[in-house]
Amino acid sequence: MDQDIRAVRNQIQKAIKKDDRSLRNRLQSILLDNSFLCHMVLPRFPNFPVIPNERCGLWYCDPKQYGQTSYFKSTDGHVNQWDFSVRRLNFHLLPTIAKNSGVIIVDSTRRGKKIPDALSKTVPIWCAVLNSIAMEHRNGSSEQEILYLPPTSVSESERHSIRTRLPALVKKLKEFDIIDGRKLHEQLGGRLLRPFWVYPGSPMLEPITDVFTGEVLQKIWDFGDDNIIPIILCTVSYCAQDGIDKRYGFTYVQGAADDHELWSQGLTAQLFWSDIDYLRDSNRSEQEIESRVAELVFKNDCASKDITVDYAFPQIDSVTPELSLGRVRDNLEITENLIVQLGESYSVIIILSSSVKISAPKPLKDEFTELIKVYKLQSGSKASSKELRNQLLRIAPPLQAKVLEKPRKPILISCNSGTDVSVGLLLAILSLDYGPDWTLGSPTVINKTTVKKHLAKIISHLQGRNVNPSRATLNSVNHYLLWSNSLVNTSN
Repeated sequence: MDQDIRAVRNQIQKAIKKDDRSLRNRLQSILLDNSFLCHMVLPRFPNFPVIPNERCGLWYCDPKQYGQTSYFKSTDGHVNQWDFSVRRLNFHLLPTIAKNSGVIIVDSTRRGKKIPDALSKTVPIWCAVLNSIAMEHRNGSSEQEILYLPPTSVSESERHSIRTRLPALVKKLKEFDIIDGRKLHEQLGGRLLRPFWVYPGSPMLEPITDVFTGEVLQKIWDFGDDNIIPIILCTVSYCAQDGIDKRYGFTYVQGAADDHELWSQGLTAQLFWSDIDYLRDSNRSEQEIESRVAELVFKNDCASKDITVDYAFPQIDSVTPELSLGRVRDNLEITENLIVQLGESYSVIIILSSSVKISAPKPLKDEFTELIKVYKLQSGSKASSKELRNQLLRIAPPLQAKVLEKPRKPILISCNSGTDVSVGLLLAILSLDYGPDWTLGSPTVINKTTVKKHLAKIISHLQGRNVNPSRATLNSVNHYLLWSNSLVNTSN
């Protein structure tokens, strides 16, 4: 009997796993959650810009709906790990928050939770630290609550522990000297950042109605306090047991967009929304959806022979007169035409990517070997981040010397994300060749704090762009700089 029960249980678990991996179920679940955002949340807060929280939140928002993204990690809100990350400052959001007097940050969570830790704790801690720094410059008493946490998700004991840790987090941010409390106070108009949480079934989303007539009196939410800036933290997924909810013609997957590498078959959020008219059709079978996705991914991977620099590098930002930071497309083939274009704008192009290759004729390849350097590293790969420490021995010294020559055209450092290993290389060069204010040729003592300060300055400088090198990448940079510094000390 026990064996029969165990066999049935195993069959059920296999069916649930199959439904969970289904591309069709995932995409339809994402679209259902997007419908909640569009029909329940946006009409309630029509004046607040939408900010998808990377990476998961990108899937739930049509690119037409947003102009910026955030990157708040749940790990910074985990129990006993509460933190204000100087690698993920998100300061690029502050002008948007101030201008619009509020924003909607969108994310989701997998089974078992109503609100992800990123929204229940990480963002509230971020708000509290900034509130504390800004309120120091408020006239009169600054004794005011600065930390707001959802009571249904955060226990009183955890709330107390987070509040106890706040002074240390405020001190940590101040030590980096990257934000002016007085300017922040002025930017926010003396108002506090105040999180509010919405999710499927949230009472905040219910319009105010007349209790006698049922007439809708207020569709648009209004907190009625001019001393706060609402930060609407929106969880678009609803709580559902795995494999149970099949009301809509598919099996709903809570937090369907999470860990997309495991189920997306190469599809990205951008590709998904670019072909939304086809993919949203619930009448299409699993096979039809998979075939269409394979076609989309293939077409995206096929680089045109006449591609431009803007296409090959969708994002390029100037960091210093000598250095630029860029994102290169995956599976890019660098053609003769593109090589010529790049040579017109840059003195050296460093590409850290395992999928980019040069397809120009061999004589041209040889001619431009000093112009374009491709290293087989991939952002988002822990193995590549660790390998970076070895590759820095090859890449950094000649690049460091080139920067000190003050080339007429800048050096472009890029990777497939523009946020990880390329930032690691950039940090190494900034630490070796620049001072804290990015004055060329005046480096200070090199240590982990030096790297953190340069990273904070990059994040502050590149407003509107998320920069988030992994811990493994930063460890590789610190390891290389420690080795480089020891050589200098030995020679002296």
